[in-house]
Amino acid sequence: MPRWLQYLRSQAYFIGLKAINTVHGLLPFCLRPVLYKACHFDIAPSATLQGGVRFFHVGRLAVGDDTVINRGVVLDNRGGIAIGAHVSIAHDARIYTMGHQVHDPASFATKSQPVRIDDYAVLFAGAMLMPGVHLGEGTVVMAGAVVTRSVPPYRIVGGNPAADLGPREGGRPSYTLRRRFWLAH
Repeated sequence: MPRWLQYLRSQAYFIGLKAINTVHGLLPFCLRPVLYKACHFDIAPSATLQGGVRFFHVGRLAVGDDTVINRGVVLDNRGGIAIGAHVSIAHDARIYTMGHQVHDPASFATKSQPVRIDDYAVLFAGAMLMPGVHLGEGTVVMAGAVVTRSVPPYRIVGGNPAADLGPREGGRPSYTLRRRFWLAH
């Protein structure tokens, strides 16, 4: 394929992503499943993705029942993101699956690893997950934390880089997160 055609193809792809991200914020909740299907996302019907969520790729995204993803969340799904049920992700959280080989002077090559978030995990505002992280069931990530390593179930982490702050007490959660408000885009 000629170089100029590759360039045009890349530009068309990013224009398409911009359109997806824009349309997602404008569609009412009842029509968003059509967009998710067209984008090859596996989003549970009871999950809520607010407007202003930013996707980095088509496909490679699964979201479980009753999960809530708030405005301004960045989902770098290029390497794959799997989010379980009853997960709460607050505004402006960022989940990354791809980065660059900083020690590669010749090409600054990209590398990716999927991110997995198990049921009942909580990410507070501005939390950041880096490529390859697995959050165990019931994990809590405090506001602004940068998680660079996987976290075992029912642990609370915070800081930059995130450190273990102790257990999440109270037993296995049983709540649902049905928070779909008509005008909460």
